[in-house]
Amino acid sequence: MARQPYFPGWNVVIGSGVGIGFGSVPFFASGFALLAAAMAKDFSWTQSDVAQAASIYLLLQTVAYPLCGWPLDRWGSRKFASLSIVLFAGSLILLSQINGSLWQLYAAFALMGIVAAGTNVVSYARAIALWFNRNRGLAMGIAASAQAIGAFVIPIMARKLIAEHGWSWTLIALAIFELIVCLPLVAILVKDSPTPFGLLPDGDPSMDSAAKTAPAARDMAVSDIVRTGVFWKLAICFAIMGMSFYAIAPNIVYILTKKAGMGLGDVATIQAVSGIAVLFGRIGFGALLDKVHAPIVGIISLVLTAICAGVYAATAVPALIVVASILNGFAIGGDTDLMPYLASRYFGTRAVSRIFGWFLFAFFLGAAIGPVAFARLSAHYQGADVPLMMLAGLQIVPAILFLSSSVKNSEAVDRSV
Repeated sequence: MARQPYFPGWNVVIGSGVGIGFGSVPFFASGFALLAAAMAKDFSWTQSDVAQAASIYLLLQTVAYPLCGWPLDRWGSRKFASLSIVLFAGSLILLSQINGSLWQLYAAFALMGIVAAGTNVVSYARAIALWFNRNRGLAMGIAASAQAIGAFVIPIMARKLIAEHGWSWTLIALAIFELIVCLPLVAILVKDSPTPFGLLPDGDPSMDSAAKTAPAARDMAVSDIVRTGVFWKLAICFAIMGMSFYAIAPNIVYILTKKAGMGLGDVATIQAVSGIAVLFGRIGFGALLDKVHAPIVGIISLVLTAICAGVYAATAVPALIVVASILNGFAIGGDTDLMPYLASRYFGTRAVSRIFGWFLFAFFLGAAIGPVAFARLSAHYQGADVPLMMLAGLQIVPAILFLSSSVKNSEAVDRSV
């Protein structure tokens, strides 16, 4: 069988990118602040009031990630992602109808946190893993990088719509966009597996050539996976990665204004530069995962995080701070690529959605700890320098764990605790 000139698996990547780019993560990350500010103005809510809605949403979405795994592995990416988009749109419409009651706000964001988890990378990792073996890292990186596009487009759309039509109609417009743009594209382009179409992963002409270029890991049951030391080592790594990134991100204004004496405009510019770096980091690290042993790629990401924290602690030179922010953007791109890639590469595709869901749970559990821990340490040491250096040193722990899991796929999946 000859190799096709265009491999349909890239349609799966495009469809996944559409769903991921306008899923709940970019909506919340880039649109929540604008919508919450408009709601607070209309209903005379305080910043603390709307911040509690954010906490409820993040907590429940973190809990929901592992719960996505079973239906994904049973029904496939296409059906579950499509259902999640419909439910996400419904939650947006429900949020648009609140009438000033805080309990309605909290209930709407609680519902969104639960039903919208499936609009993100977790829903598409299984399909991409089945369509790609040799180019799996690049495919996942390209699809995940769409979050950066959504994070750029959503606030522009939201700002204009809020100014012209108000926050309620803005939410309804976003829901309509989900239903008439995202849903059809995901339903048409995302196919669960190449097998029904008589194709092999990566478009390889024969199973022999596919096995020679990138041998796949043996599929494992979840009960067997959680008894391996590699699973727990990786979960700890991702928890520390999540804690490290979110220790800096929510506190970046404090770090740069107090340490470097920067204004809010300068901080916003640096954040924008870092956001662009995330886009290229996801694609770059995704391609690197296909060429370099994955734990080594993880260590590279950790080194970038350590350098960023160290530079923030050691200098107030603007040029160096910009470089550090770019490295931090690259690092988070590597973090998010590693989770689905390692879930499929080490443990096979049978339970990839459930394992990726647990890795996400670990990542965001760490993310919940990071901001508070950093703020308290900064208050204790009366500045951010010591906490930043501690954060840089902390990267040694996941680096050691990555090195200890740096074995061949067959060895990784067979090693028990």
